[in-house]
Amino acid sequence: MTMSEVWPQLRPLCRRLALLGWASSAAGMAAGLAVAIASGTRLSPMMSTLQLVAGLCMAVSVASFVTAAALQPRARSQARSQALAQKGVNRGSSAPRGRDLHLDYAGEFPATVQAFLLGSLALLAGAIAFACAGLVLQSGPSVQSVAFCQVFLLGASASGFTFMLFSKVTPRPTDR
Repeated sequence: MTMSEVWPQLRPLCRRLALLGWASSAAGMAAGLAVAIASGTRLSPMMSTLQLVAGLCMAVSVASFVTAAALQPRARSQARSQALAQKGVNRGSSAPRGRDLHLDYAGEFPATVQAFLLGSLALLAGAIAFACAGLVLQSGPSVQSVAFCQVFLLGASASGFTFMLFSKVTPRPTDR
């Protein structure tokens, strides 16, 4: 399943929120990289403003992705939809939800969707590495290590929330 197959399955509002999340993540990453690369040992007022912009972009990104994921209903598997149809349960009724909390997702998602989860974990590892490197420094975390940590956290959150959003609309092969 490719991105072009997953994208139309999202609600229009969720698509707009995801686009806002990706755009604000890109802006935050650009601002964070500018701080990490262009700043010296101390932050100038302009660099402080850029770091504030990166933090605000992270907040907007996380808020838009969480809202999009909360508004997007979970796709049902074909087997579950057929079973509910045979039992005469309507889509809007309150069906038994014993299986809704099944969390074993190994191998159930297409490679495209799983790549977002793996990317999120890799970027999170980068953020942890920069945070640890900043803590090891004798003078404490530098401006650059904080900015790089911020960039990696933005990437990890955008990738992780994209996985969360797309995992809601990808059909599962079977219902256990």
